[in-house]
Amino acid sequence: MGDLAALVAAALRDPSVGLAYRPSPDAAWTDPDGRVLTVDETGPHVTVVQTSEGAAAAVISHVQSDERARAARVWLEHARLRDELHVRVAEEAALRRVATLVAQHAAPEDVLAVVAEEVALHLHADAAMVTRFTAHGVATVLADWARPGLAPFPVGEAIELGDGTALHRVQQTSAPARVDAYEGLDGAHPEEMLKLGMRAGVAAPILVEGRLWGAVAAGSAQAPFDALSEHRLAAFAELVAQAIANVDARMRLKGSSARVVEAADAARRKLERDLHDGAQQRLVTLAIGLRLLARRAGPDVAPAVEGCIEELLSALEELRDLARGLHPAVLSEHGLHAALEALAGRSPVSTRVSVTLPERLPETHEIALYFVATEALANVVKYAQAETVEITTDHVGDRVRIAIRDDGRGGADEAAGSGLRGLADRVEALDGTLAVESPPGHGTRITAELPWFPLLS
Repeated sequence: MGDLAALVAAALRDPSVGLAYRPSPDAAWTDPDGRVLTVDETGPHVTVVQTSEGAAAAVISHVQSDERARAARVWLEHARLRDELHVRVAEEAALRRVATLVAQHAAPEDVLAVVAEEVALHLHADAAMVTRFTAHGVATVLADWARPGLAPFPVGEAIELGDGTALHRVQQTSAPARVDAYEGLDGAHPEEMLKLGMRAGVAAPILVEGRLWGAVAAGSAQAPFDALSEHRLAAFAELVAQAIANVDARMRLKGSSARVVEAADAARRKLERDLHDGAQQRLVTLAIGLRLLARRAGPDVAPAVEGCIEELLSALEELRDLARGLHPAVLSEHGLHAALEALAGRSPVSTRVSVTLPERLPETHEIALYFVATEALANVVKYAQAETVEITTDHVGDRVRIAIRDDGRGGADEAAGSGLRGLADRVEALDGTLAVESPPGHGTRITAELPWFPLLS
């Protein structure tokens, strides 16, 4: 930058020439090396040239004004190109960081959290958020970042957008917007922003497949943002829109998979109820009728009737086993621990159960963990040649975990059968993981983990 100052000084034949640059009307003047200057714009030796976007350059020299003006224009163009280059390099670096997370299939909330942080760093903001427009006048916070000392905005909270806020204007116009002061604005959202320490904000739309999806927003706890901030934010939002589109697609796929699992569980529960209330009850009634008939039948007929009763009772027991396998009533009525104890009690292999969960889980999670244990025990009985099995269920941090370990021959292959693969699909649909460890000769351990969402009483 000093080289440019020397060239301007030589062109003006004035070794004392000074150069200054201001990117926007609200910004400070700086010299070619970025040091803050005090410039008297009305002074007789100062020539200022401005652009329509608000950037300005000043040449301080004793030479005639037209030459100073030309020098100021040169400096302004140089400074503009310099700033654009810095902004572009910063945007590309931020985009690479976001794209890397997407490529690594990071959790959507992690990707959006990085986007919020990058927005804040990009604008030198005190806070930033990513929101999804979920209704007219409503935006849901998907990610939030705040400088230390400032309270973050609660993720998952629905914001009722007040008139005049940057987010409300974005939703109305699908264009970048700004608000230089929250004081005087009506509504809960401006009041909450003030309580969180924010004084001004900017926002830009996120367009996914050509439709308004949500917005990125940044807040300042100090002065308003400069005149170009919302446009810089809009350019950054365009860059991350594709990454957010990928995240959105994954979120929708995950939600769809979870709904499929829930629908299948609901169908299974209905079938179990139908078997219990319909077929089983009719078979019980038939067995009672045959018992009465056997008592009244002669000695030549009674044994045949008794044989029919035994066959009927065997079929009824098989039907009850089938119903329990579809959806055991004890799971719905008494929870996972009781269901696992009942499962262990029916197992021909000695099975010990340990459950340390302080509260019950959502029904979809309990069903998923129960069927992991059911499939694992079935495999033990069929293939493992084990003498003992241990089922443990606990939670670590924000995850709930079930582990089924046997002392059998090992060598289980997750890819070899449909049972474990189906369990993996079910668990993954609920944002969980399934792992199989089965070294030959050393038993098998099947572990499933799901997000920890206890049901609050």
